[in-house]
Amino acid sequence: MEQKVLVRMRSDLCEWLIHDDGLPLSEGLGSIEEAARAARETFKDDSEFEAAVLLEGEAALMMSITVPAKPTRQLLDAIPFLVEEKIAGNVDDCFIALGQRQDDRLAVVVLARQKVKDTLDAFASEGLAVSFLGVDAQIFQDPHSLRLVLESDQVQFIHPSGEGVSIRADLAEKVLVEELADQNSDIECFDFCESKPLLSTTLAASPIQFREFSAREGTIEPSLLRMWLTRPAPLAVNLRQGKFSYRSTSVALTSLFKRISLILGLLLGSQLLSSLAQALYLDHQATQLERDAQELYLSIYPQDIAPKDMVRRWRSRLAGPGNANQPMALELVEKVSSKIGQSGLTLQNLNYNVARGDVSMQLVGKTSEQVVRLSESLESTGLESEVGTISQEDNEVRATLRVRNAF
Repeated sequence: MEQKVLVRMRSDLCEWLIHDDGLPLSEGLGSIEEAARAARETFKDDSEFEAAVLLEGEAALMMSITVPAKPTRQLLDAIPFLVEEKIAGNVDDCFIALGQRQDDRLAVVVLARQKVKDTLDAFASEGLAVSFLGVDAQIFQDPHSLRLVLESDQVQFIHPSGEGVSIRADLAEKVLVEELADQNSDIECFDFCESKPLLSTTLAASPIQFREFSAREGTIEPSLLRMWLTRPAPLAVNLRQGKFSYRSTSVALTSLFKRISLILGLLLGSQLLSSLAQALYLDHQATQLERDAQELYLSIYPQDIAPKDMVRRWRSRLAGPGNANQPMALELVEKVSSKIGQSGLTLQNLNYNVARGDVSMQLVGKTSEQVVRLSESLESTGLESEVGTISQEDNEVRATLRVRNAF
C-alpha cells in the first residue's frame, strides 16, 4: 500500500500498523498521538506521512440503492432522498460517499458528517495526512461471496453489493444465523478471535455452508490491519470525496506549478502576439512611407526612373552648398521630424532655404501652446527656433515655425 501508516479506529483508541513496502515495522494500540509519534520515530527523515484510516463499521451505514442506468446530475441530487428513509437521523447531518456501481445498483456509505470532520481534524493536528478514509468491514468486500468477520467484541458481514452490518458479538448469534440461512451467495468466515467464538460453533452446527479462515490456525493474518496490508481492497469506498476530498502536498505543488506555467505561457504568448502585431504595423508604415517618399521624389525629379536608396538620393539633392561641414537639409529635417511627431501638431508644408540654411514649416494644431512647446523642445536640442505668425481658424491654430542649426 502506498500509505505507510495504517490505522483502525476502535472506539476512543486506534490500532496502528506502520510498514515500509509491505514490511511491518511497528504495531500498537493507543491514541492518535501515539500512532503519530511511532510514525515519526520510524521514519525520521520524513516530515509528513500519508495514513490510511478505517472507521468502525458500527459508525456507518453501508448500503446499495437502485439508480437509473444513465448517471445524471439529477441523480446525484436525488441520492439523499433515496437513503433518507433508511437512516434514523436528519439526512442533512449525514455525509454520503459513493462507491462502485454494478448495473442499476450503486454502493453508498452514510455516516455523520461531524464524525468525518472530527476524525480528519484529529489526524491533521498530529501531522498525519489521511489520504484514505474507509470503513473496516469494506476491506473484506468480495464481488462473489458474502464475508463474515468475527472479533471478540463485534461481528460484521459484508454483501457482494456493499451492504454491510456491524453487530455486537453477544447479539450476533440471534441475528445472523437467520440472516445467513436465506443467503444464496457463498459465505466466507474470517475469525480473528483469540478463542473460538460461540457464533462459529453455532454456524458449524447449522446447515449453512461456509468456508472458515482462522487467525488462530494461521490460515489468515493475525490482525485485520495485517490482512489489509497483504490483500488489496479495491471495493472499499474512500470517504475522501466532495468537501472532504484529499490532495497531497506534492499534487498541490504540481498543480500550482502547472497553473503558474500556464499563466507565464499566456503572458509570453500575449507579448509575442503584441510584438508581432506591432512589427507588422511598423512594416506596413515603413512600406507606405517609402512609397510616399518615392512619389514625392518623382514629382520633383520626374527624370529619375525607378529610384532606389531614397535616403542617399535625398541627401545628394538636398546637400547644402559651400563648406563640406555645412549641415545638410535632410539632417536638419531628421532632427525636427521626431519632435513634431511628439508634439501632436500636423505638418502641412515644409520649405528648406539653401541660402539661409533653415527649414520653414507650416503647422496645424489645437492650441498655440503646442507650437510654443515644440519651439522650446527644438531649442533644447541645440537648434535655433523662431515662431512666426499664429492664427486661429475655426477650431484650429495655424502657425509658422522657422528652424536652423545653431553655429
